Order: sequence, then structure tokens, then C-alpha cells
Amino acid sequence: MRKRSGMASLRTLVLPVVLGLAVMLGGCGDSGSAGTPTTGSVALVLTDAPTGGFVQVRVTVTRIDLLPGAPAEEGRGGAEPARRETIFEGRETIDLLALENVSAPFAIADDVPAGTYSKLRLEVEEIELVRMDAEGGLVSVFPRLPGGHRIDLNARGGFRVSPGETLAIRLDVDARRSIQIVDTGNGGYVFRPQVFVEILDAARPGRLIFAEGVVREIDPDAVPVRIRLCEVAVSHRDLRGRRDRHCLAVFADEETSFFDESGLPQDLGAIASGSRLAVLGRFMYDRAMRFAIDAEVLEGGGSDAFLSLTGNLVFGADPEEGGWLLDLDPGQGFADGTILEIDLAPETKAFSSDGDAVDFAGLGEGTRLEVDGVLVLSSDSPDLIRAAIVFVGDRAVR
Repeated sequence: MRKRSGMASLRTLVLPVVLGLAVMLGGCGDSGSAGTPTTGSVALVLTDAPTGGFVQVRVTVTRIDLLPGAPAEEGRGGAEPARRETIFEGRETIDLLALENVSAPFAIADDVPAGTYSKLRLEVEEIELVRMDAEGGLVSVFPRLPGGHRIDLNARGGFRVSPGETLAIRLDVDARRSIQIVDTGNGGYVFRPQVFVEILDAARPGRLIFAEGVVREIDPDAVPVRIRLCEVAVSHRDLRGRRDRHCLAVFADEETSFFDESGLPQDLGAIASGSRLAVLGRFMYDRAMRFAIDAEVLEGGGSDAFLSLTGNLVFGADPEEGGWLLDLDPGQGFADGTILEIDLAPETKAFSSDGDAVDFAGLGEGTRLEVDGVLVLSSDSPDLIRAAIVFVGDRAVR
């Protein structure tokens, strides 16, 4: 099993380069002498394309910089930044495989000088590929990184930071295409990074965003309901220095599903201030043009209560009366051949890895699933997982 517990848990694993990397730009711009903002925010979000053959792809990132435009570009569209700006500096490990169906915020910088930057540069210390051997043990290999440990990324037109606004960038690290087997006589690997850069657009948010934290404030009478989610494991930098626990605005309405720590659906009014909460939703801006999330599903207790299990869909004797089963993939802490019942509530939602809503009625036996929910084990009834959200893949090939 794997817990999708945001960057906190992924970092504990020495986060592999999976699930997508995102640059998130804050919304509180510094002001010039006339009170006009001169800085903007940058938000970084990470994600990954589906990858087979490994159980973890862990990438250790040490630095992320925005590089200024070439001198020939200066003077076009306003003053260009004169120096590189560091969005992240530290040592964080990301497991890209935890990001196959979602994106996760990685870093936010709120004091970036406005202007157009030519490149985004990642500095990577190490990549660890973890696979399962024939006996079920875990084996790590460390692929070679050709061209050094720097990865330069470009976007058409550059990266434009506007005063008082947030630039949100999604980095999609395609681990499957990046991992190459080379003929070294011992089955060696080379990691040639295949990274796709996307400037996030609230009108076309795409893949769901995952974040987890503690509810600091909730306004249940607001429309939509507004939640201030704090202690989110995002590297945050502003004019006062680096802070590793950031707050995000989360918005919920009558279409949002909320499940309590037992995996049972509840009204939004049951969310308590001070409680732990995981959020899966769409990228959006709040009224101050800061990075925010429009919630599709809320999970009470977060990763302390919910886990993600992968496997193939199997139909029981009567699919219309329940009977949906998950034939678990190996390596998740269960005996080989374990099958769990999937408990689907009316509030349970299904999505593709691209963030498109999926109709449960259209799923066929053998479909690949990742089920996020609460595990219920019993000695006198079938073991099951109460599903809050289901990510749907292609038909299984085993």
C-alpha cells in the first residue's frame, strides 16, 4: 500500500522524481515607492506519468532557479530580471510514483521580481529506482545522469511573473520515458529527464491537486465554504525568509464530497477546526490571485486514516448490488492474491489521471484502479476499502 500524504510523507522517503513538479507563485507582491507591486509569486507543482516496472522512483532535488533572459531579450515587454531567482534551496526527495494520478505543490516563492525569465533550472543530487525482485524484496539501483545534475527547462515565451499575481507551473516528469536500460554488461540504467512544463490555467485545471494539512479556520456560512488549510508541507519563501509549513485556501460547495476518518460520507459542517484534512481538487486562484484549491473530495484525518491501493477491477456475483472487488497488486503489504471489496458510496468520485470525471457504470472487469479510502478488516465479514476517490487507468495487462 502507499499513503498519499503530500510532500511530507514523500520527502520522508527521500522523494523520488515522480508525480509532477510544480512551481507555485505567491500572490503578495512587494511594492515600489508608489505602492505599485514590483514582485509576484511562483508556485511549483510536481506530477508524473504512469510508470511500470518500479515501485518507487525517488528523486532528490537540491535547488530550483528561475534564470533571467538573455541580454538580447531585455527591453521587450518591460524590464527583464537582472539576476537568477532561487525558488527552492534545500534537500527534498520526491517519489514520482506517488504522483501518477495527482499533482502535489512543492514550493512557493512570494517575492519574485516581476519580469520574464528564460529558463527553469533544477539541480538533482540523486535518483533512486526501487523495484521488487523475484522473492518480493526491494532492490535499489541508482541510474547515471548524463550531462551532470542540472536540468534546464524552457517554456514558449518564457516564464512571465506579473506584479501582484501568482504564476503556477506544473512540472510533469515522465519517469517511464526518462528511464533507459543501457548495455553495460550488468543491466545498467541511465536517467535522461523527460520533463514537460505547463503553465497552469484555472479555466483548464487538468490533473487534480493533492494537499494535506490542518484546518486552521473554516467559514461554513460562506458560499463557497472557505477552509484555511495550514501546516501544508510546501517549501515557502517570502521577504521574511523561508518557512516550510504554508497555508492554502481551499474552497468547497455542495458538489464536494467529505469523508470522515472512518471513510463514511458526512456534511461539510462536520469538518472541525484543528482537524487533519487531505484535499483532492482543482487548481484555482483566490480573490488575491494566490494559489488555491477547488475541492472535489475532502478526507478527514488525511493520511493517518486514508491509504491508496492499486489493482485490477473484478466483478463479484452481483455488480449492481455492490460486488466490486479489487485484485491487489503485489508489494502493498498483503498476501499475494488478496482481493478486497470496494465499498462505493454515492459520494465516491472517479477520475482519470488527467483529472476528467469518469462514470463508474462504464468500467469493465480488468480495469486498472487506484482506490483512495479507509481499510476495514473484519474476522466475520469480507475485508473492504471504503472508497472516497477512485483513479481509473487502462485495462490491465498482467
